[in-house]
Amino acid sequence: MNTLIELLKCDQIYWLDNLTRGKITTGELKKRVDEQGLRGITSNPSIFNKAISNGQDYDGHITGLVKEGKNSLQIYDALTIKDVQDACDILNTVYDQSDGTDGFVSLEVPPYLARDTEGTMKIARRLFSAVGKQNCLIKIPGTKEGIPAIEQMLYEGININITLLFSVDRYVEVAQAYIRAIARRVAEGKPVNQVISVASVFISRIDVLTDQLIDQYIIPSRESKNASQTCLLSGRAGIATARLCYQRFKEIFNGESWKKLEEKGAHVQRPLWASTSNKDPLYNDLRYVVSLIGKETVNTLPDETIAAFANHGCIKKDSIEQEQGQANELFGELKKMDIDISFITQQLENEGIQKFTESYNKLIGNLADKRMKMLGDEASPQKISCGKLDTEVKEACALMDEKQTARLLFALDPHLWKKEPEQIKSISKRMEWLTLPDNFTKNTDAIIAFVQMIKAEGFKHVVVLGMGGSSLCSEVTRQTYALTNGYLQLWVLDNTDPAAILYIQSKIDLEKTLFIVASKSGNTEEILSFFHYFYQQLNNKNPAKPGNNFVAITDHDSPFVKVAEEFKFRKVFINPPNLGGRYSVLSDFGLVPMALIGIDINAILSSAKQMQSSCNGVPAASNPGISLGVVLGICQKNRRDKVTFILSHSITSFGYWVEQLLAESTGKEGKGLIPIHGETLADPKFYGNDRVFIHLYLKDDNNDSDEKKIKAVEDAGHPVVRIKLANKMALGAEYYRWEIAVAIAGMVMGINPFNQPNVEESKKNTSQLLEGWSKEGNFKIPEPLLKIETISVYGGKETKQLATNHYKSAADLLNGFTEMAKPNDYIALLPYFMKTEPRTKVLQAWRHWMRDNLKIATTLLSGPRYLHSTGQLHKGGPDTGLYIILISEEEKELAIPEEKFGFATLHQSQTLGDFRSLDDKGRRVIRINLGKNIDEGLSKLFQAVKDGKHHLTQKLVM
Repeated sequence: MNTLIELLKCDQIYWLDNLTRGKITTGELKKRVDEQGLRGITSNPSIFNKAISNGQDYDGHITGLVKEGKNSLQIYDALTIKDVQDACDILNTVYDQSDGTDGFVSLEVPPYLARDTEGTMKIARRLFSAVGKQNCLIKIPGTKEGIPAIEQMLYEGININITLLFSVDRYVEVAQAYIRAIARRVAEGKPVNQVISVASVFISRIDVLTDQLIDQYIIPSRESKNASQTCLLSGRAGIATARLCYQRFKEIFNGESWKKLEEKGAHVQRPLWASTSNKDPLYNDLRYVVSLIGKETVNTLPDETIAAFANHGCIKKDSIEQEQGQANELFGELKKMDIDISFITQQLENEGIQKFTESYNKLIGNLADKRMKMLGDEASPQKISCGKLDTEVKEACALMDEKQTARLLFALDPHLWKKEPEQIKSISKRMEWLTLPDNFTKNTDAIIAFVQMIKAEGFKHVVVLGMGGSSLCSEVTRQTYALTNGYLQLWVLDNTDPAAILYIQSKIDLEKTLFIVASKSGNTEEILSFFHYFYQQLNNKNPAKPGNNFVAITDHDSPFVKVAEEFKFRKVFINPPNLGGRYSVLSDFGLVPMALIGIDINAILSSAKQMQSSCNGVPAASNPGISLGVVLGICQKNRRDKVTFILSHSITSFGYWVEQLLAESTGKEGKGLIPIHGETLADPKFYGNDRVFIHLYLKDDNNDSDEKKIKAVEDAGHPVVRIKLANKMALGAEYYRWEIAVAIAGMVMGINPFNQPNVEESKKNTSQLLEGWSKEGNFKIPEPLLKIETISVYGGKETKQLATNHYKSAADLLNGFTEMAKPNDYIALLPYFMKTEPRTKVLQAWRHWMRDNLKIATTLLSGPRYLHSTGQLHKGGPDTGLYIILISEEEKELAIPEEKFGFATLHQSQTLGDFRSLDDKGRRVIRINLGKNIDEGLSKLFQAVKDGKHHLTQKLVM
């Protein structure tokens, strides 16, 4: 006797709880249908994950999908939908023979939607439409939030398999939801004969949890009646729940109200027994099969249980209806023991959602890993080595998945970072950067057409007038990419030093230069001054149409829109408003300058889009952006906050952009990640335990020396992240990866990565100083701590103690200042003058000398550029910095049209304003005036510091 076939005679059908590509392609599934009475199939992410992980059945399909540019979620969809469609075709004969009541294949909505009514309905509609088979059931959890979705989907004619039912009460609720949906259709004259639903009650899991509680009441005793009675309660709750559900099923679907619907062609919603494999080896392996046979029911069985039932199973017709009285008594006995079945079933529902979600995340993670492996270098692979922090990083990644971080991030949900209403409101206006790869792909034709027009008119140069986020991406572009023949040469002006302005002016032909006035806010003092200066220069040469040489990139409500209209700019690019400047590289701010020098901006955006696909919806451990952010955040929590960038030679300028992103995003609330860009790699003995190293390299560069040194610091226990780029166009992906990483690092750190609360302090001080200068004609500068020939050293409140030491040389004073550094501190060299190659060489030598002698991190940042980038970190971040501001005597004034002051005065006010801001914050800061000859003063000062010589001596000013 074939027990599987005999089961059908009892009016119970069985389904296979295992759908894989192999079962379809080998003909196994068809054979089961034709010869073994199989009448339906269901599956879940855990089963599917095993299939793709342990075999090669899906590899060919996955490879094709990767080549099509599909992301992990789209790959999952394509694979599962294909399997369900093929299985539906195999079972279509059963469906037809049963008049549409049997032969179904189930496909579930993602389990993380179990508490999301609207999200569930959206995905259910999409999946049912995508499968396009009437014998498909969409699985929706029978949670409170799921019930409204279930009713609505059934009303819309979508067949539903209701899952994760553990209680009789919840079973009744979903049965009533089904009836309401059918009644609504009947009332509107819609057909109901093709609307099918099953209600899946999960059996064995009930016993697992109930038995654990019962076992706590077992008292070992030969005489104790309670002990034996307690033992008799074990292993009964699951079957009892099924029997009570079946009893309610018969009551509900035999009532008068149902009979009227049945006359219209409605089919009963059959109970389905799920989770019927035995979890306890001490119990009979078929207890959840032979005890649950009943008319108009379904039992879904895994392969092992089907084989066991075929081998030694027995048929007990209508066994589900036995001992129904004892089922009620069981729950009464459990209640006497304070075992609350309602608590158990709710706990099982919660655990079920969590377990299914974990399985789903593991599946998507494995698909993401396969995708990345197939893409190879094209995906800019990332390798993370965390050393002793590895366990903490893994735990944090798991927590990210529990919080559904990847999903919420790409839903632009501001609640990931802060809970205060004002903060949430602010963050919600800064999230549009996540959408830029998609949105700006639609805009590239317009940008390219604009560039062609500029070329046709004979323009030879383009100068970006900007500060911070509006200009740093262009500085990366200028230094990284070669000029394409026929396109414009790019210059970036973000320095108010008159020498820097005149240098740019000397390199361009004004009348053949396009000036990009790049300002998100439209009221940045430096940018407005640059504009007025060059507008006047052009007006002097071509008074007819000077505005024709200007374009603006700004926000729609920026005051600069009106300025552009007044001065008749050639064009105004209105940038998306809901993103901050440092997150704007993949918008007009970055793309327009790129296009003007001949960069393929579609390739840049395609690279960013690929990174977006690698991150969207992908679990943290397999997510290049989120995992990097977790590493950075965990490192910061462990005081490894010096993010040290080792960049291969052809992409070193990327550091200018990423240091602003890191510093301005995370440097607040006394916390921060300190970007270390430009330090050459050293022996591990020169590093403290405050470092995390980022090796970002182009595969075609010669990286052998750096890799050997990176390996040495890794072996010494420092966390190391390696990122390999296939080509320079892959920087598009890096911009996107790092934006996500920094946002996630901010989440781990507990800060808002999208504001910059301290940036305005230096601006305010600068404005106050300029107002004072306008009234007095000079700045009120205190006496220096030390004056030696042409060099003067000024100290703040925290460095006044240096005066008590009576230093008689600049070397001693500077060494005394740097000796104030403690472990995990850093020293920032802040030159406020135009950097030339000789000056940079001296400054680099100086910072490396301090690193090697003091064993602390160093930064080298150009002023006033850094005021709009790392300046936020200096004021709002941890008090671990020592700041050395380097200035010179301003010799020549360069007039700013429509202002009382010139660029030299503006430049000096910025140095003084920054010094005041740092001093007001209690930071350790000194300001050194090198005199009129910057090169001589700088070289002499460094030599004195390095050699410890006292040839620069003079009486200390008291």
